[in-house]
Amino acid sequence: MHKADRHSGKIGLETTALGDRLYTRRFFEAFAAVALFMTGLALQFHFGQYLEFRGHGVDVLGRVMAISTAGVLIIRLQIGHWIDRFGCRPSWVIGAIVTAIATGALQFAEDLWLITALQTLAKTAAAVVMTTFAVFAAQLAPPARRAESIGSMGMAGFTGMLIGPTLGDWVFSGDNTTIAPFRIFFTATAVCALAAALGMLFVKLPKPPRPDPPTHEKAVSRWTIVIRHWPGAVLLVGFFFSMAFCMQMVFLERLAEHAGFHDIKLFFLVYSPTAITLRIVFRTAPQRFGRGNTLIGGMMLVAIGLCCLLGISEQWQLIPAAILIGSGHCFVFPSLVDLAASRLPDEHRGMGTSIIFGAGDLGMLTGFWVLGELIDNFGFNVAIAALATGVLLSAVVFALSRRSETPPAQTAQTGVEI
Repeated sequence: MHKADRHSGKIGLETTALGDRLYTRRFFEAFAAVALFMTGLALQFHFGQYLEFRGHGVDVLGRVMAISTAGVLIIRLQIGHWIDRFGCRPSWVIGAIVTAIATGALQFAEDLWLITALQTLAKTAAAVVMTTFAVFAAQLAPPARRAESIGSMGMAGFTGMLIGPTLGDWVFSGDNTTIAPFRIFFTATAVCALAAALGMLFVKLPKPPRPDPPTHEKAVSRWTIVIRHWPGAVLLVGFFFSMAFCMQMVFLERLAEHAGFHDIKLFFLVYSPTAITLRIVFRTAPQRFGRGNTLIGGMMLVAIGLCCLLGISEQWQLIPAAILIGSGHCFVFPSLVDLAASRLPDEHRGMGTSIIFGAGDLGMLTGFWVLGELIDNFGFNVAIAALATGVLLSAVVFALSRRSETPPAQTAQTGVEI
C-alpha cells in the first residue's frame, strides 16, 4: 500500500518545504476562485427548467445528463495526465474558460442535439476544473493533512452550493414563459466561470514534475501504473456517492414540483451551512478516526438522508434530508478522494484523483439515466429507495474489503491510518 509519507518528484519536495502550514494566502486565494466557479456550477441545478422550457420531460433530462457525463468519462484519465504534465494553472484556466463559453452558448440552443453537445462540452471542461482543485488542495498540504486540505478547500464548493441554487430560485421566481430568465441564468454561470479563471491567474501554484513528451510506451506505462495501484472497493463508494449527488443536482427540483412546491433553496440553505460547520469542527477527523471509518460513517448518513426524501409533501420536509446528506458529504468527500489518490505515487496524483472522479462520473452517468427512467416509470419513492439501498450497500462492501486487507499502515511521522 502506498505510504502517506512517501515523497517523489518536485511535488513532494515543494509540499515538504511548506512544513505544517496549510492555511496560507494562496490557499484562500484559490478558495475564492473555487467558490466563484462552484456558484456558477450550482446554478445549473436548475438546468431541468431549461429542458422543460424547450418541451422535454424528466426522462430526457436524465438522458442528456448521462450523455454529457459519458463525455467526461471518456477523457477522465487524460485529464489527470494533463494536470500532472502541465500543472494546475493551465488546466484550471482553460477548463474554466471553456465552461464559460459552452454554458453561455446554451441559451441560444433550441435543438436537443445541440443542447446535449454544449452540455457535454461544459461538463467536460468543468471536470477539468474540479479535478484540478482537488489535486491543488493535496499539493498544498503536508502528507498527513491532505484529506484535511481537500475537505477545507471543498468548503468553497459548499459556499457555491449555498449561493448558486438560491440565485437560481430568484432568477426563476417570475415569468418563465419567455427566454429572458434563461439568458440571465446561463450568462451568470459564464461570468462566474470567467471570474474564477481570472482569479486563478494570480494564485501562486506548486509546479508539478514535467515528464518527457508522451509516447506509446509511456501511455501504456500510465495504464500499468493505474492497474498496479488500483484503489479497489473505494471506487464503488465513489460510484454510489456520486449517484446520490444526482438527486440533489438535477432531480430535487423535479421532486419539489411533484410534491407541490417549486422552491428548493431551503434544502441548500440548510445543506451547505451544515456541511461547512461540520467540516470546520471535524476537519481533522480523517487523521483522528481514520479515513476509512470517516468514509463509512458519512455514507450511512447520506443513505439515511435520502430516505428522508421519501413521500415528502411540504417544503419544510427538505430540512432533515439536507442536514443528514450535508453531514454525510462533509465526511465522505475528502477521505474518498485522498484514499483513492494516495494509492498512486505522488508524481501521478493527478491520475489518482482522476480515477476516483472517473468512478464518480460513472456513478453520475448511471444515476442520471437510471434515476430518470425509474422516476418516469415508477415514481420518485422507488427511485429514492433504490438509491439509498445502493449507497448503504457500497459502504458495507467497502467495510468488508478493509477487513480482508492487511492492517492499515501507520506513517512513522504521524501514526495516521492509511
